[in-house]
Amino acid sequence: MSKDQKSNVQRIATILKGFDANNTPRRTHDILEDLGVTRSTGFGLLRAMVSAGWLERFDHGSLRLGPKACGLVFAALEVPEYQDARTLAATPISRSKLELAMPDLEWDPRLVRTVDASRFRRRAPYRIGFSNASTTNAWRRAMLQSMYYAEKISQAQIGEFLVRDAQDDPELQLHQIDELVREGIDLLLISITSVNDTALGERLNYLADEGLPIVAVDRRPNDRSSLVSFVTASDHRIGRISALWLAEQLKGRGRVWMLSGLEGASPALRRQQAALAVFSEFPGIRVENVSYTDWTEGSGYRVMDKLLDEARRTPDGVWCDSGLQGVGSLRRFIDGGGSIPAHTGGDLNEMYKLCLHHKVPMAALDYPASMGARALEIALDVLGGSTLPQRVEEPVRIVLPRGCETASVKADIWAERHVAWDLGNETVLSQGPALRAPKPSSKRNAS
Repeated sequence: MSKDQKSNVQRIATILKGFDANNTPRRTHDILEDLGVTRSTGFGLLRAMVSAGWLERFDHGSLRLGPKACGLVFAALEVPEYQDARTLAATPISRSKLELAMPDLEWDPRLVRTVDASRFRRRAPYRIGFSNASTTNAWRRAMLQSMYYAEKISQAQIGEFLVRDAQDDPELQLHQIDELVREGIDLLLISITSVNDTALGERLNYLADEGLPIVAVDRRPNDRSSLVSFVTASDHRIGRISALWLAEQLKGRGRVWMLSGLEGASPALRRQQAALAVFSEFPGIRVENVSYTDWTEGSGYRVMDKLLDEARRTPDGVWCDSGLQGVGSLRRFIDGGGSIPAHTGGDLNEMYKLCLHHKVPMAALDYPASMGARALEIALDVLGGSTLPQRVEEPVRIVLPRGCETASVKADIWAERHVAWDLGNETVLSQGPALRAPKPSSKRNAS
């Protein structure tokens, strides 16, 4: 394939990736701006794609995906998880094996399995309970707000929505689940506090055997057999692509410090494992430290302060699995003066603001808080007796500042367009329509 052909393939991919899941029409001007090519080149490519059926004209100056593009079905893919991240970090993986582990290259039939929920059919209105792992950070609060937004839209079907906050305490969550069951819920939504807590897993299995439908969101138990469905996003994709970007940004050589989220939480574990697998493929990348931060700014700041004090030198790159702690890391570097190394981690509006203002190279894959709304929609499908997927994944987009694309990692959207300068620092931009919705009523039962 010639260089010009490769460029056209990349441009076509950029155009197709620019449309959202609802195929919202886009202005031609915006598409050409994303491409960064001359108007004559861009218009020629768009005309060819319209002629071939990949795009179609929607209105004057607007385009949307055409029948050929809409006919493609994409499935989000996960791969089997590694058992020991520390062993993985110490064991080099050949490029051929790594490529086989890439989620877009390995087909796992579990990802398209469905479940017949007719046995759970109930007559509305429903009483739904949500056992939330915690509301200790902005992302978790945004996910809950997204769920409340979905409840408002579906209020004719929901008689009562009971919410409990486990404060990241497995014992408290166990107690609250039993409390919700005693209140006669028709379905249990759960974001589990710890993937390793056997008592929680056993209780969920018992409740499932008793006939209670259970849907997990964001965090799930190790044993999935108790779940009707699991709503999430690809943690493997977040960890893998962010690590690949950082390794390529550093040109394959440098010292990396890793700041993971909450120890024992399944998203943190899967992101970390995927990132370590990628770093191990670059002999010149040295992972010097893996620390946990509880996904908080304060902990991110303290961990980075301690690492800098002990090492007395700045790393070449900082891998964060979220901007929740990434903001703390950036704040520590800003307070210390001097250069700020490349960072990964999105989610928080403040992460984008800081990186763009201080011109820090960054890569972000926002963990979609909109999965809260999606989980409540799935819960209603279960109680309606529908056939539904056993695993539902919200899409994860790659967000980069202009000029920060690498050989393998290209932007789905530019950070300059993604950031919301008019919104607060703790705004979670992946919240979906709930982002600008009114706050939930204080009448809800949310102890």
